[in-house]
Amino acid sequence: MADPKPESEVTIEQRLETLESELHERRRSEAVKDSIILEYQQALSDAQFKVAVLNGQLKLANQPTA
Repeated sequence: MADPKPESEVTIEQRLETLESELHERRRSEAVKDSIILEYQQALSDAQFKVAVLNGQLKLANQPTA
């Protein structure tokens, strides 16, 4: 069999560079998504704490007086 043509090697190298570039972009996108998810989780946690405090205040306010 004959050795592959240099053009096919360049094509493979170009394809590899393209795939590496796409992979880098996807990893960066995933990092951004992860940071957004963490922000949402923190906001949800904060909101749940506020709801718990308000529920406690509501229970205290609705207690029958002696």
